[in-house]
Amino acid sequence: MMMAELWLHYAVPILLALLLARGLWALVAVELCARWLLDNARRAPVAADEDGPWLVVLLPMLREQALAPETVAAFTALEYPRERAVVVAITTEREENARRRDRDRLPELVAISRLTEAQLRGTFPRARCGDVADEVNAAPKEKRLPLLTELYDAEPTTRETVAALAEEQIAVGLRLVHLHQPDTGGRKAGQLNYAVDHLDEILSPLGWHDDNGADNTFLCVYDADAIPDVRTLNSFAETATRHRALTGRPPSLIQQQRLPLLGRRPFPPGATGLFLAGEWLYQLRRSLGIELARIRLTQWLTTTQVPSTIRTLLRPMIYGVGCGMTVHLPTLRTLGGFPEPMEDLGTGHRLSLLGADIAPATVTVLDEPYTEPRGLTNLHALAFLTSARPDRHASAVAHLPSALTRIGKALLVFREWADEVAWVAGAPLIATAVVSAYWAGPLCSALALTGVLLHGPVLTARIIRLAPALHAAVVPYKSRIAATPSPTRGRRAALVASSPAQPFIRLAGPWRMFFRRITGHATAFGKTER
Repeated sequence: MMMAELWLHYAVPILLALLLARGLWALVAVELCARWLLDNARRAPVAADEDGPWLVVLLPMLREQALAPETVAAFTALEYPRERAVVVAITTEREENARRRDRDRLPELVAISRLTEAQLRGTFPRARCGDVADEVNAAPKEKRLPLLTELYDAEPTTRETVAALAEEQIAVGLRLVHLHQPDTGGRKAGQLNYAVDHLDEILSPLGWHDDNGADNTFLCVYDADAIPDVRTLNSFAETATRHRALTGRPPSLIQQQRLPLLGRRPFPPGATGLFLAGEWLYQLRRSLGIELARIRLTQWLTTTQVPSTIRTLLRPMIYGVGCGMTVHLPTLRTLGGFPEPMEDLGTGHRLSLLGADIAPATVTVLDEPYTEPRGLTNLHALAFLTSARPDRHASAVAHLPSALTRIGKALLVFREWADEVAWVAGAPLIATAVVSAYWAGPLCSALALTGVLLHGPVLTARIIRLAPALHAAVVPYKSRIAATPSPTRGRRAALVASSPAQPFIRLAGPWRMFFRRITGHATAFGKTER
């Protein structure tokens, strides 16, 4: 009885007040950050001149032969002095080795009575899997293996595709450099670090020298499915120049916001597609209301006269996003390179713990939302695994000078732990409080209803309305870029109605990982197939 009274009279009102405060903050943060991006999109960044920063665009690629031509075209078309920037596509021998192993699996595949698109994932580019499956299924049994082998051998590798693009490039736009990494293990971070080790080879044809050029050099990291605003590099240069004028030093990190508004593939039908579309909106909400909001707060704390106590209490942990993450070269060298397993979250956490200067870019980059559950659950599990140990990031940079006090670092670590606890336990706990509000009294019932509406339907409806404007604000390298389809009236109503359940969808990855570890099964984090 005592526990029930404590829960209803104390815990429930506190949890519901937190839900209401969180809903209000999310609504305000999303609105302010969206307005900031849209206002900045209406003006062109100052064009960089021959003294602008050196910018190296890094495109690590693994099984991206289908997307590579479009990606290379988009990035080499970026507006910037050709003698001050370069685009680097990094392929890897891991793909070649996997290709040789996969060739040995072809007899197993043709033995399946009816091949499906899912069974060919990773063996062929995703865009080709359906056509290959249909062609093989239509062939006589005795011809299926020769046909599948012929199709497999005819498929170019990413290395071959990028090498051809590098040879065929014309003297317009930015120069493309192709690097091929040996199979040394690791993930995306390994490919990026391989490129950093070859900067002399990449930049020396432009007259760059490490001894006098490193301090004015930035590395711009992207995913291979991204389509940037053509003003991106000028925006980076303008942001770096403005930050240097305000503080006397370059920013350690410039983060461009990734908006999942690129509609190359539709969401699947039914409930799965509904919740994946809901996750698309949740990703957009997070990009605006958490990631950009935190970076803008960090920049404000850095560039204004704020008492050190307030700065310590307010300074947030930054989540780097590896699609539009631009790092100052000397800073990266101080960190010892991009960290595994997630180069973006790790870099953001480590720079946060050093009290580094972090600034937002004024234009955005488009990439694809997740349209299959497996890739989404893998992302959430890996992101949780990387974020859940901020103490390890603190240990990794403990030997480096930091602008933060020991208390400031400890606050960041404990704040991140609180975020992770809220991730895996917050939704069930709040849901229990919302259900209990009926017995806790009319005030709690009103708090519960208002908090749920603000945190779910109201904010979701607003983001649906903002999405077309945010997509249209991107200046493309060509006349038209596919956008995520605007939901029909019925689908919009379903998304709004199902939005309170969306936090539970984000639990699937971490909880699946916990279950597999408890039962003694390793969790594999494979590449997201496009």
